[in-house]
Amino acid sequence: MNSEASSTRDVRLALISHTNVGKTSLTRTLLHSDVGEVVDAPHTTMENTLHALATTAEGDRLLLWDTPGFGDSLRLKARLTQRDTAVGWFLAEVWDRVADRALYSSQQAMLAARDLTDVILYQVNAAEDPEFATQVEAELAMLAWLDKPVILLLNQLPPHSRRAERGALEQRWQDRFGKPPIRRVLALDAFERSWIDEVQLLAAVAEELPKAQRASMARLLPMWQAQALERFRASIEAVSTLLVTAILDREALSAGQPARLARIGALRRLGSRLETAVKKMDATLIRIEGLEGASARRIDTALTATRSHGDRPSPLQGAASGAALGGGAGAALDLALGGASLGLFTALGASLSAAAGWSWCQRAVDKRTLGWSAAFIEDLLVEAAARYLAVTHHGRGRGRYEGAALDSWRELAETAKGASKAEVDALLAAFDDPEQLQERTRLAVRAILTRALLREYPHGEWIL
Repeated sequence: MNSEASSTRDVRLALISHTNVGKTSLTRTLLHSDVGEVVDAPHTTMENTLHALATTAEGDRLLLWDTPGFGDSLRLKARLTQRDTAVGWFLAEVWDRVADRALYSSQQAMLAARDLTDVILYQVNAAEDPEFATQVEAELAMLAWLDKPVILLLNQLPPHSRRAERGALEQRWQDRFGKPPIRRVLALDAFERSWIDEVQLLAAVAEELPKAQRASMARLLPMWQAQALERFRASIEAVSTLLVTAILDREALSAGQPARLARIGALRRLGSRLETAVKKMDATLIRIEGLEGASARRIDTALTATRSHGDRPSPLQGAASGAALGGGAGAALDLALGGASLGLFTALGASLSAAAGWSWCQRAVDKRTLGWSAAFIEDLLVEAAARYLAVTHHGRGRGRYEGAALDSWRELAETAKGASKAEVDALLAAFDDPEQLQERTRLAVRAILTRALLREYPHGEWIL
């Protein structure tokens, strides 16, 4: 087992759970790096592994032990309590090392947690009913043996759960297990979490530290928060760049064509450039979140895939029908544009009518030039915000990105846009004012993303 010299500049955490609950996935999420092996099998992590989550210029370090999971809790407890005897020591250090490697590794995890850590992060499967989580009772008895403060983390939350559902789960587990050694119960899912949750976790850790480590944590926590806010600012810039690019984009109508075909052609070219701009924004958001390699490719594929729309009417049928509303009409425009723009017209709920044609998304800059309309930019703003929310919540334990998540984030982004009417109106008023456009776009994006996050994480107001 690795050893680490005790230091008042080190804040030492241990991540402990039953086997196959998701410790390594959460470690990857906190590190923004693919470390260890993540498979759906028990005892994947067989040794204690030490990771540095953060280091300050003054030499303070936030350290995390990723430990082997608990297996047979009763046997493990017996081994730990018998170590002071000669027979117990032989079984633990000699026999188990050869005959039962998993049990030996679990013992080493507990010893490391007792001797080398300040706070225990105990991860449980939130899908279990806490009233019947008997193994948690047994494991808490062992955690009490450590004589360390314990923060219980709820992992494997229901997919795409929102604030009310997370809060209810926290309360149920708090009611059931909120007694020593448990100090706090927090939802922190390796599959879908927020950077606000991470800062909140470290704030909870700070409250439980021994006095000797508090000065170090007083420097580590602001640094972690500042790094998270810098990623947030960079994401705001990426979304703003997409919006400004779309607002300023222009396309001339081809000469010598009927007006309708010329408009379709111009929209196709605008849509193609929009597709490129959205892909660039997606790639930037993914890079900002540190989702590199295979994980980034999986997310990028899903984020930029055209959604399945079923039977889609032709654009001529849609226009002639008189009132083809919502996704079907948007799909018709997607089809008219030759598949450009990532299915955005369907995603944005575009509407067609015989009178308006595709005027919902286009505006005539002059008699021979088209650009995107204010109505379309408003909807694009919601779509871009939803894409940010989807990427920033992606945990490394989740695997392949699912399109359903983007739908749920669209609803939140739409609500946040409604609460940001003043900033959005100021942006739309600057359509033809390049000097004001960039700053007003940035303010509108910041307002929507901030309000979306605060709606989900009202406790994070001090962080933002």
